[in-house]
Amino acid sequence: MSAEDFPITENSSLHPEGGQQNNAASPHFAAQNEGSLQVPIPCAVVNVVLITVLIIALIAISVGQYNCPGQYISPLPSNSHVSSCSDDWIGYQRKCYFISTEKKGWTLAQNFCYEQGATLAFIDSEKDMSFLKQYVGTTNHWIGLKTEDGQTWKWSNGKEFNNWFNLTGSENCAFLNSTGVSSTACGKNLSSICSKPTKQ
Repeated sequence: MSAEDFPITENSSLHPEGGQQNNAASPHFAAQNEGSLQVPIPCAVVNVVLITVLIIALIAISVGQYNCPGQYISPLPSNSHVSSCSDDWIGYQRKCYFISTEKKGWTLAQNFCYEQGATLAFIDSEKDMSFLKQYVGTTNHWIGLKTEDGQTWKWSNGKEFNNWFNLTGSENCAFLNSTGVSSTACGKNLSSICSKPTKQ
């Protein structure tokens, strides 16, 4: 082998090495690119999993609200309108009340309530009494309690009054205001309270 051939051999051996280095660098670079391309794939998987979990959680919560409404929806305040009562009637303790501001005698007030499918108010609990006292304020309102001279006081539904609250006055028809229940002449013109059971 001559000296002139050696540089060619050396050069030819360098070029392939250079080619190999380039080729080696190329796959290495490609591997890095492949690796960098794979980085978003785990992120995408995590995102899909998180979104799926959130959707399942939302479905579970909404199903829970329908199956257990009492746990998620607070009950209506007791003095609020109840859907089973007609418009302008107030629902409380499974009764519907209508507060009439039109002033009439006890009998005409009772007839008005009858026309509404109700009677003058029948009050059978302390809760009902407190609610109505707050609602009517200082204005006198007829309730469904009446007596014939010297006889037992009776509610408009026929039940005898059992004296569970103090009834003042010496007349035959009872009215209610924020201070309590009293009686006056049945022909006096007062506002009135009608009541009827809520619709089932």
